[in-house]
Formats: sequence, structure tokens, C-alpha cells
Amino acid sequence: MASYNYLILELSDTESVEYREIEAAIITMFGEIDYFIPIYHEKIGSYTSSSVLVEGYAFVKDTPAVRDCLANLKDQRVFSKVLCRGNRFETVNSTEIAVLKRKLKSSLKRRFVVGERVKVLDGIFKSLEGEVISIEDGGKTIMVKIKRISREMIAPVPATLLEKAEESHA
Repeated sequence: MASYNYLILELSDTESVEYREIEAAIITMFGEIDYFIPIYHEKIGSYTSSSVLVEGYAFVKDTPAVRDCLANLKDQRVFSKVLCRGNRFETVNSTEIAVLKRKLKSSLKRRFVVGERVKVLDGIFKSLEGEVISIEDGGKTIMVKIKRISREMIAPVPATLLEKAEESHA
């Protein structure tokens, strides 16, 4: 497999931007180019599972066409600059990008065990506690049983939106 380089684009720090905005800006500026945004973003049921590996940056494959488009970088609001050292662009090789992609993928999996008490951090069950009843999708989705006074619910919750519940003081 041939190795190639990626340019490092710094995101504008004026406001936090979503994955989809970064992706749209890359496609608008550079067209269909190989890129890596170090943010995982997936819709699981009514939840959005996300994990940020490297905040504030995106990577685009370094090609002559991409370098030509860099002159227009200031015309959009998502990116502030391309990282440089002296008068040369900083790059990351494709092997390092592959390592980052693997790290991002593994950051989505949390280690929970069936029967463990967990707390939901976001979404419609935010702040509620429940019990892990199964682990699916290689650890990315956790089936949680949540008991309320009126009923008992079982919901798939992204592992990134759960944490171990603190011991009850009962």
C-alpha cells in the first residue's frame, strides 16, 4: 500500500463546529478528496454517538489540486489555516492517519458488564440509571433496562453516552 501525506487543517476557534459542517466544508473546498476528521459521529436510534479523538483539526490528502484550493481557505468560516513549520506545510503520513482511525474506532467501545449499574449521560434518558442487560455491536451499543415507577424500559444506548453509576447510599 502506497504511503502518502495529509495536510493538517486547523478549525476556526470562533465557534465549535459539528462533524457534518467540517465534512461539507472539505467537500465544498476540495471536492471528492480523501480526508479524515478525527471525530466519530453516528446516529443510533434517537441518540447521536460521538467521540472526539483530536479536537480542532481535520486532515486532507496532500495533492497538487488540494494545494491549489488552499488559496481559498480564508473564504470559508470552518478552517482558520493550514499548519506550517517555517514556509513548509506540516503533514502527517497515511500510516499515522490509519493509527488515528483505529484509535478513534476503539474509543467508542466502553467496558461494561451485564448486570452493572450505569447512568445515561445524554438523550431522552439523561441522568437516569439502569442495568446493563446486553452488549451489542462489539461494545458500541449497550442495552439498558431502566425502571420507572410506572413502567420498565429497555433501550439501546451508545456506549459513549454511559458511565458507571455511583454506588447507591441505600
